Amino acid sequence: MNAKPADNFTIIHKSKSKMISTYLPNSFLSVAGWLFGPAAAFLALVSCTEVKTQPAAQEPVPVYVETHILEPASASIPVYVTGRVSSATSFDLSFRTGGFIEELLVDEGDRVRKGQLLAAINRRETNAMVLRAENMYQKSLRDLSRLENLYADDAATLEQLEDQKTLRDIYRAELDIALFNQERASIIAPADGVVLQKRAEVNEQVGQGQVVFRLGQTGTGSTVVIAGVSDRDIQRLKPGDAAVFTTEAHPGTQFNGRVSRIAPEAHSRSGVFEVEITLENAGIRLRNGFIVSGKLQPKDDRNLVPVPLSALVEADGLHVWIYAPTADNRSAERLRVRPLHIADETFFVSAAELNGAERVITRGSAYLRPGSRIVTAGEVNP
Repeated sequence: MNAKPADNFTIIHKSKSKMISTYLPNSFLSVAGWLFGPAAAFLALVSCTEVKTQPAAQEPVPVYVETHILEPASASIPVYVTGRVSSATSFDLSFRTGGFIEELLVDEGDRVRKGQLLAAINRRETNAMVLRAENMYQKSLRDLSRLENLYADDAATLEQLEDQKTLRDIYRAELDIALFNQERASIIAPADGVVLQKRAEVNEQVGQGQVVFRLGQTGTGSTVVIAGVSDRDIQRLKPGDAAVFTTEAHPGTQFNGRVSRIAPEAHSRSGVFEVEITLENAGIRLRNGFIVSGKLQPKDDRNLVPVPLSALVEADGLHVWIYAPTADNRSAERLRVRPLHIADETFFVSAAELNGAERVITRGSAYLRPGSRIVTAGEVNP
């Protein structure tokens, strides 16, 4: 009688000549099929899929550029300054002696001529001093005459005669001083000029040497510009260097001049060196205190390399970035240079900063990166 297998259990394995029966629950098979079925299907799908190789990386497309040939040139870099208009020569005018001002004949801004009377003080005191000194001098002359007669008659000694001569000389000197003070009781213009300042009024008492007027001389070469120059540029300037200025007071007008004086030391407060530029007579009056701006043109020509502005791609403070072809003319090299001067759509740089480059890239430089492949499409001669 055959035994009936247990429900849900029989798996028969054949091993050599024996039959080994192993009983496992059917639920286990269901779980295994659920876990490993998708994985088996995925492996089968992968095994049936054709393996594709990755395509090779393509070389970057070169940039078509235009270059500019670099040639050194002799250039003078100007010094840009801002200055103040002033008189080349000015005078502080005062009375020789103190007193009450009797008359003031000019005011600030008035033009005066050499020898013109500008002001006077009350002369009563100075006239009295002159009269006293003159009488004392005349008395000394009479006394000397009497002593000379007495000395001739042996009635006076030689010592008395010499003492009287000394008194005569003293009184003569006092008379000269009194006359000088009398002359300086008025203020006379020492040169043609314009009254810059008036510091007193009529009936005001002034002391000896107290300034009443400040006079600025006028005429050819009498107007100057005082400007401050840094220590970096002062070494390049020399007397006689040309200068050009403009001012908002006269728009569109240029004033030419030349450096006339360079301060030997820096200003104690500002730290800059004062440079005086004498302006040529342009027929236009520039008032003292006008602010002008311009440039000084030194004579020290320097060997620089002009680079077109179209080659500039980026700025970094005082420096800019440009591109130049490498030696094999197949790629671009980025250079960092410092412009020393900019003029006429060109900036000038030192040849040492170009790293031996003989050309720069102009058109197409905006699309470059360091090491970019390039193809030269054209070349421009300076």
